[in-house]
Amino acid sequence: MEMIVLWWGLFAGTHMVGSSLRVRTALIRSLGRPGFKGLYSVVALATFIPLCLSYGEHRGTGPLLFSPPPSLQIATLVLVVLAFLLLLQGLATPTPMSTQAEMSGMRVDEARGIHRITRHSQNWAFILFALGHMLVVPYGADWVFFGGFVLYSLVSAFHQDRRLLAEERDGFGTFYLQTSLWPFGAILQGRQKLVLKEMSLPAAVIALLVSAGLCYFHASLFGGEPAFW
Repeated sequence: MEMIVLWWGLFAGTHMVGSSLRVRTALIRSLGRPGFKGLYSVVALATFIPLCLSYGEHRGTGPLLFSPPPSLQIATLVLVVLAFLLLLQGLATPTPMSTQAEMSGMRVDEARGIHRITRHSQNWAFILFALGHMLVVPYGADWVFFGGFVLYSLVSAFHQDRRLLAEERDGFGTFYLQTSLWPFGAILQGRQKLVLKEMSLPAAVIALLVSAGLCYFHASLFGGEPAFW
């Protein structure tokens, strides 16, 4: 379990330091934007892959925290499906926060689709995915691994907002005022409205297919018995 904590620390630490405004600006100046992105990706993979491998070696170890009833598998399935919907909708909807916008210089001023609900749809996808698994994996090592996704996703969302505001990226100031970090926050405050027709139908279909595929093959790929199987 200690190794999971170590690799989480290395992954999160290098991510936060590498994406901080001062370090990021210096590296982009030295390597160029594509070079920085390449280095950032290599470091991310060099820490994330060992994190996952370490969890694979230690899953189901540590103290037994609780005994999950079988009914919780249904809640897990719902959260995982919602996670993939958030993830795919976020990838399909333009945002000034994306790598594509940064690399191409594309300006996005208006929030649409899933970003009316939250500007950090991909972060919340990881949070829901992790929380869904934490309902049914009761050991300490499992909670350290999946709990890390919850903590890192929240911290990195605040971190990214702060950096982009300081960076004054084109379009982000307006986008920031229109949207919220917390799901439905801007809608509840009257700064935004839900427009379902702006959601991407292909992204939704792909999300449902991926969810169904992972549910069906979960036992053979990762072990355990997902809901309804």
